[in-house]
Amino acid sequence: MTHPTADLTISEPVSIETLRDVVAIDGPSGAGKSTVARGLARRLGCPYLDTGAMYRAVTWYLLQRDACDFADGSSVAPLLGALDIALDAEGRVTVSGRDVSSHLRSHEVERRVSAVSALSVVRKRMRELQRAMAEHGLLVAEGRDMGSVVFPAANWKFYLDAAPSERARRRQADFLAQGREVSQDDVLEEILVRDRLDSTRPDAPLTCAEGATRIDTTSMGVDEVIEHLARIVERERT
Repeated sequence: MTHPTADLTISEPVSIETLRDVVAIDGPSGAGKSTVARGLARRLGCPYLDTGAMYRAVTWYLLQRDACDFADGSSVAPLLGALDIALDAEGRVTVSGRDVSSHLRSHEVERRVSAVSALSVVRKRMRELQRAMAEHGLLVAEGRDMGSVVFPAANWKFYLDAAPSERARRRQADFLAQGREVSQDDVLEEILVRDRLDSTRPDAPLTCAEGATRIDTTSMGVDEVIEHLARIVERERT
């Protein structure tokens, strides 16, 4: 299974009211969205859209071009025209043909991604390509505004959350697996800062979408969460 190529030059508008065959999973950093969404997509036999990776890829792309002043979206906009992003079923992300997967969890990208994500010019382009990718059938999409803004007509909306300390523990474990040693206190501080930035940005802030099922994953295993969501989706699709 492969994913459609995400191309930031997409300009054809997509009616959001027609994009219903979507499982929209939202939640804060470290709540388990990516792992759960990837596993759920595998269970349902459909593509998985990792919007967090897309925003980190754009952040990496801008940092490579020394576009570090993210306060002014007008300075970023000209750089987006030549950018294309592709995601595959194994979770690899390429930017203009280069595999950048190993760079997306770097400290600099993690530190800057909220600022990039807050730019309306970036979010507008991202929404266009995310919606275009949902035209191909059932899709599992995870992020922070999937159910509230990108796919408001989605048939299934979930909001995953967990205690900040547990989210920090999970994220620290992810970093260690990547060979990056960071204290849990430092990770917790980064998470709390990102929570604040993501939930207070003026364009598509992090929120639990209307009609979404809220799930606290603090004491739940990944397989347990996937099974819970899969049963709901499979029951309602039959």
